[in-house]
Amino acid sequence: MTSQSESSARVEGTERVYLEPPTVESPESTWWSRYSATLAGQLTTTSRSALECDCRYIVDRGIFGAGAPLPDTWPHNRLRRGLVMGSVQSGKTASMLGVAALALDHGVNIVIILAGTRLSLWRQTFGRLRGQLDSGPASIEKERRRILVPPSGSEDYASGSVPLATLYRFQPAQIRRALHHRQPLIVVAMKQTDHLRALARSLRESVYPTIRSLDTPVHLLVLDDEADDGSILDARVEASEDPIYGNLKQIPRAIADLWAPPSLQTVPRNLFATYVGYTATPQANFLQEEHNPLAPREFVLSLRTPLDRGELRPRSSTYFEPTGLANYYTGGEVFYRRGTPAGLCVATSNNLDEDRADAVRAFLVAGAIRTLRASSRLGPTTASSQTFASREEVLAAIPPIHSMLVHPSALVDEQFQEAARILEWAGARSPEESESIMNSGGYLPEILAAKVDEEEDKWQAWVERYRSSAEAVHFAFSTPTPNAIPSWSEIRGALIQEIIPNTRVAVVNSDPGADDRPEYEPWCDADGNWHAPRDLSTIFVSGNVMSRGLTLEGLTTTLFLRTSNQALADSQMQMQRWFGYRGAYIELCRIFAPQPQLDFFTAYHEVDEALRQILTDAMQEDASAPDPVVLQGQGFLATGKIANLGNQPLCPGPKPFIRLINSGDQYDPNVNLLSDLFEERASSNVTAGGRIRGRMLNQPLALNEAAALLDRLQFRDYNPDRSNWQNTIWNQVQQRVEAHGSLSDSQPLYRPPLTSDSPISPVRRDCPYAIAAYFRLWSACLSRHVRGLFPTDGPLRQWSMTDLNAKTQQQPRFWVGIRYGGGLPVSEVPLSTLPFVIPAAQRTVLGGNLAATWGSRDPDADAEGFRGDEYLDYYFRGETLPPIPVDESPWRPPGSDGLILFYVNQPEGQAHPTIAVGVCIPLGGPDQFAAATAPRQFSIST
Repeated sequence: MTSQSESSARVEGTERVYLEPPTVESPESTWWSRYSATLAGQLTTTSRSALECDCRYIVDRGIFGAGAPLPDTWPHNRLRRGLVMGSVQSGKTASMLGVAALALDHGVNIVIILAGTRLSLWRQTFGRLRGQLDSGPASIEKERRRILVPPSGSEDYASGSVPLATLYRFQPAQIRRALHHRQPLIVVAMKQTDHLRALARSLRESVYPTIRSLDTPVHLLVLDDEADDGSILDARVEASEDPIYGNLKQIPRAIADLWAPPSLQTVPRNLFATYVGYTATPQANFLQEEHNPLAPREFVLSLRTPLDRGELRPRSSTYFEPTGLANYYTGGEVFYRRGTPAGLCVATSNNLDEDRADAVRAFLVAGAIRTLRASSRLGPTTASSQTFASREEVLAAIPPIHSMLVHPSALVDEQFQEAARILEWAGARSPEESESIMNSGGYLPEILAAKVDEEEDKWQAWVERYRSSAEAVHFAFSTPTPNAIPSWSEIRGALIQEIIPNTRVAVVNSDPGADDRPEYEPWCDADGNWHAPRDLSTIFVSGNVMSRGLTLEGLTTTLFLRTSNQALADSQMQMQRWFGYRGAYIELCRIFAPQPQLDFFTAYHEVDEALRQILTDAMQEDASAPDPVVLQGQGFLATGKIANLGNQPLCPGPKPFIRLINSGDQYDPNVNLLSDLFEERASSNVTAGGRIRGRMLNQPLALNEAAALLDRLQFRDYNPDRSNWQNTIWNQVQQRVEAHGSLSDSQPLYRPPLTSDSPISPVRRDCPYAIAAYFRLWSACLSRHVRGLFPTDGPLRQWSMTDLNAKTQQQPRFWVGIRYGGGLPVSEVPLSTLPFVIPAAQRTVLGGNLAATWGSRDPDADAEGFRGDEYLDYYFRGETLPPIPVDESPWRPPGSDGLILFYVNQPEGQAHPTIAVGVCIPLGGPDQFAAATAPRQFSIST
């Protein structure tokens, strides 16, 4: 790596000669080079390049986005906070360790990694750090390289066997030497309040005094793994709590105390801090109030995953991996879209016993196929019965790890009961025998082997299904050939001899009687003999404990026995442990779940991809942290960590009425708009119920024409600018639209008029210019499969998968009319010069808004009567009135036309006529569910 002085010399074109040249580490001795070397056998060349590119981006644009830590360039509080969005089981930890390595190479003095809220996650991350970031055998050179807290070999300390003050102890003399010689400190801490407080106390007592004595900046980097777990602060909930005795959230405050303790006098003025949160599900991070000291304010970045499309530059959510399917990230795009023809998702029935049996059969048959494919290796039963001379010998001999996940319920008792049911199906003769098998770590009963022959058709059916899936995957991803499926006779032999005898059922949850975590590592006994891992083939029964951080290797089969009672996108995204790098055997993967649950999973992926697209686009610009719109869906919320979430749709509803109206004390400029429209275009009277009810243009407007008409409305007391929440929502929607091609007019969807002679107004929730933006969106989406949208006539479907030809045929036209009132004819020019008389409406106006909207209605009226104003165009065309659903909003059906209806309002005593507008919109257009917190949803002027 080039030193800072060399870098400066190159820029300035100056050659510098040193009497005593500074020491420059060779490339082999940098943190990044050592870390990258450990990944050589794990990642492809392209994936390593993408990882390095993303890590450098995070370091350069995030951690050092304001330059080196200096008072003149950094925020006044000497703090930068950001967020990195990854994907579930995609390699976030690899990125986090890579960022730590590059940050250390850039001179960061202290790196603190917050490794999850549970002991198992802490152990997993600490082990990864020791094996990859702090790689190499123990040596004096390694000890001089850094100070590691806790020290190597401390994996069991965090369990409580060692006092926390000891676990996070720094030796003051050692710290003084380290900081003076720029030897970094690396800390791996559990994200629990008592651990964080112990660490903060140790920093204050042993590290900060030394920092204060230095005359150079000291840079602290905090990397928060799973930053939406425990690190979220809901300010609205906490506002109702007593500040002393209330149940206030402690973890976010304890994290912030690492660099900003309550007693600010203890903070050295030369300490600069960067907080980087990592998560695959950042919904709550974006929706929380800025009161949270960890809210991302300075930067938000998104990681990429390998697939068969995308480029490293310019950035996209995926990048092209030339080595093929075996190294693709298999996430929602594979399981819910590209892999749909392969039948990877299986809807369960109402027969739980048969669903359970079929899923277990699928798992065991898949295990036999994977074992047969690894013909040079031992089968699970054979491998488990042998001893080996070394760990490497074990790894070279064992078959691929094979796992199944069963999720019956979040209730611990139900998980044990479900495990017993699986064992009873497999042949256990009683609940007691099932319990005995689980307690002893035993395997499936031998009698299950007899079932293979007794129910051969049910077992053999999975062979044909997998063969069909292999063909479908081959065509979907253009692989050279389909993955081979052995014959039934070979599979039967492997089932009976290798898979069934070595498959166990394990319960993994918070209960003391459950297994702590899966065991995938070879182990060595007291005599020095090495053995195969315990979990070569395992059915894990679990609840929420498996929904974050822990990885199930070789997961092929997942069974959800019921739809979640709480449909929360972030929590259920984390439950999708089948995501990962499973391309080599993706045709053998299956998700068994009720159809509503599968629909939720598909919808979660859709809104997740939309959010990822927004962040990826924002990364192309050199700007501060974006404020992305977080999407929800029909029947599910973005998160349960933020209270009182509402929805902010794009569609204004079936019949929005623009209650905003100009004052009649002055001439209304919208009078000219209406007059010009009906002067330039032919129109006719509308008769209904034996009376002339209004006037209608003879030809309707297209969607974009209707939008242009509404944008011409002007209001003296309403002048929103383009830096409001409406504009944010529409800009981000437009980014997703333009991911499929730029708009033809290169203009924004949302176009409030920019008038310099009126003060800026707060934007309204019923902003008339948002209706125009919606019409433009509808028109643009007729030729684009936009992510994160759904059709209003089918909110459980995705717009990205809808039939655009059908939508184009159904697109509405908008009829434009004037509804006559019961007052005197309008006598003011120019309306009085039109070739028809307009009787004025006499609506009450309160505070610049009409007190009433649409006129009186008679729902039972037929063609001979008059049902109401919103049906005026039906009477004009002589069409049958649509039925009104009971207890539902009267939407116009898909394929219908819409209506824009003007009212000329001039109650008695008002000097000038003013214009009001109502709009009727049919079903079938695009919409989204944007999560809205209370301030956005309810404090907007209406």
